[in-house]
Amino acid sequence: MLRVLLYVPSHREIPRARESWLRQRAYDAWVDVLIMRYDPCPDKGAYYNLVVKDEIARKMCLAGTYDYFWHVEDDIILPDRALELLLQEEAQLISGLHRCRPETGGTDRLSVSIADPEGPQDSDDRPLTLDDITHWGSIVKCTQVSNGCLLIHKDLLKDLEGVMGLDWKMCISMYPKYIPILCHTGVLCGHVGIDGTIWEVQQ
Repeated sequence: MLRVLLYVPSHREIPRARESWLRQRAYDAWVDVLIMRYDPCPDKGAYYNLVVKDEIARKMCLAGTYDYFWHVEDDIILPDRALELLLQEEAQLISGLHRCRPETGGTDRLSVSIADPEGPQDSDDRPLTLDDITHWGSIVKCTQVSNGCLLIHKDLLKDLEGVMGLDWKMCISMYPKYIPILCHTGVLCGHVGIDGTIWEVQQ
């Protein structure tokens, strides 16, 4: 029986999101849900507290001998089969797919980036687009994914001390290890905006 710790680092009262976490099921697996409501460093900012809380949760997951650590942000609505589909890939690191929120990221682009060294952009990668997805449900190799819906195997989790809480930093740490950063295009999550708007990936 696989054991999964679904961890939510903060909590806004979004019933539809919370209910989606509690509905997660997969064959031969059970899920415990950890919602960390408090900020351990109230005098610090949100991102500082996120880093601290993620490290606390990482240690709890390892101490509890869980097989997977599932990082889910509090404004993410998971599809019912999210856990089942992610576990089927038996990956070290795999993400679901959602849109960014315009009020925080300035754009509603997709939440993962892919390599494109020949593209017109300044960097060697760029955000994934709908046109890049030729088959919904396929696995895409990425250069960066978000923490919104991110499943991490315990063997990799042991090596992530010091990079939890910052998705870009964690992804960069994968490069020297040659660990693929994957996204499952069949795990399409809703992203709830501040005004309650749900940003969804349109197939």
